[in-house]
Amino acid sequence: GMCDLGAMFTVLVFSKLGVPVSTTHCKCGSTAAVGCSGGDVRAVNWKMVAIIFFGWIITLPCAGFMSGCLFYLIASAPQPMKGNGFFDDSSLTR
Repeated sequence: GMCDLGAMFTVLVFSKLGVPVSTTHCKCGSTAAVGCSGGDVRAVNWKMVAIIFFGWIITLPCAGFMSGCLFYLIASAPQPMKGNGFFDDSSLTR
């Protein structure tokens, strides 16, 4: 309902301004804002908001670590070179 409308409006406005914006952030922020708009801050599940916020913070280091591990695996993979047994040595001496 109102959360979807708030997220949609935020994405449209910032996209029109050329500002990169995450739809996930807009959706979670609009959900908390609609909960606060009723005049009672206790209507928002702040524990869930904290879990989501922590997830946003931890995502970047985890993605960097996984990318680094993947790069290491690819960079240290065996490469075809003369003499390392990758090629048949008899075909190289002809």
